[in-house]
Amino acid sequence: MAVYLLKVNVLLILFYGFYRLMLGRDTFFSWRRAALLAVYGLSVGLPLINLGGWVQQQEGLAALSDSYTHVFLPSVVVSPEAVTVLSAAHVLFMVWLAGMVVLSVRFLSGLHSILRLAHACPTTEVNGIRVKELRHSESPFSFFRWIFVNPRAQDADSLAEILIHEQAHASQWHSVDIILSELFTIFCFFNPFAWLLRREVRINLEYLADERVIGEGRETKSYQYHLLGLAYHKNVATLSNNFNVLPIKKRIKMMNKKRSNEYGKWKYLLFVPVAAVLLVACNLNNKPRKEAEQTDSVPMTATAGDSVSAVKSSEGKVFDVVEEMPQFPGGSAKLMSYLSSHLQYPAEAQKKKIEGRVVVSFVVETDGAVSGVKVVRSIDPLLDQEAVRVVEDMPRWQPGKQHGKTVRVKYNIPVAFKLQ
Repeated sequence: MAVYLLKVNVLLILFYGFYRLMLGRDTFFSWRRAALLAVYGLSVGLPLINLGGWVQQQEGLAALSDSYTHVFLPSVVVSPEAVTVLSAAHVLFMVWLAGMVVLSVRFLSGLHSILRLAHACPTTEVNGIRVKELRHSESPFSFFRWIFVNPRAQDADSLAEILIHEQAHASQWHSVDIILSELFTIFCFFNPFAWLLRREVRINLEYLADERVIGEGRETKSYQYHLLGLAYHKNVATLSNNFNVLPIKKRIKMMNKKRSNEYGKWKYLLFVPVAAVLLVACNLNNKPRKEAEQTDSVPMTATAGDSVSAVKSSEGKVFDVVEEMPQFPGGSAKLMSYLSSHLQYPAEAQKKKIEGRVVVSFVVETDGAVSGVKVVRSIDPLLDQEAVRVVEDMPRWQPGKQHGKTVRVKYNIPVAFKLQ
């Protein structure tokens, strides 16, 4: 889940950058709407497409895959008094979950407010259009097929423009885009680009509705003055298409902008190669490879120039990530419990005030046994030996599987020895 979430957010950032750079300045609002929806769909969908087998057959891509693939278990912190397990992944997961709960409550509250308002407002017909009649001077808005407006608060021209605008939102189902952007923002709330994309979705929908008003023959300057007149009206719904909620200055500027040349639509085809490249990038991992000799020490974070191949063995290939990862008996919680109860801070290291982070590498064999235990990041022999001792004494794991067959899988575990 963590890897998938990371890929979704990286794709979102890259697609957003592409959108802003290539598509964010033209006047093809319908095409831009499709592109924004594609950003959501591709960001969620590409990480789910598995091209691992194809990538493995491409030597260049397989080599690139090797340049960053590594699996690290949660860090274990060892102190003279006690051993505790600090899993950054667990902490981040709880923060993510809490944020989603808060924003989900906010989303459902907004949805409930609209439904309650729709139930409370009487339905009337204005200029041949059925609307929900607001009682006060709130800003007009629409939600799916419902149009909310106070007809008595507007003059005839303003009311006609408002109805054209909101009917554009309703007939083109703009609320679907709003709901989708809200749900995606809840899922990726920690990513500022999710909020920026949400804003792009909303402003583009307003451009579409404004375009409909001007296209119906309404006088542009008059319409812009009416927008300014409604700029300070209260907005009663956050999940709706509000007539005046988004930056008026941007909308007026876009209305006055010269229409883009029709040939500019061809640039939207660039989405295809961009998506293809990112699809391949999503699959640059988990390649089985023949093992080669590894140096005694490797960097904590592999870069494109680093060697991340596994220890040589006559028993076959070693995988970094597989479809079914090996499992410690009882799961990750039991693994952390095992490490906590067996690791001890060497007394001599305490006296010499030696501390630091040791990284131990090992391979889970096809029978679940732990082999190839070695230090890949050394601090001091005293600390290294203790970390190796505990890892070597681990019980058999449930082996990993790739395509239904048990395979050898490599792990790295950081052990932080820290004096109080």
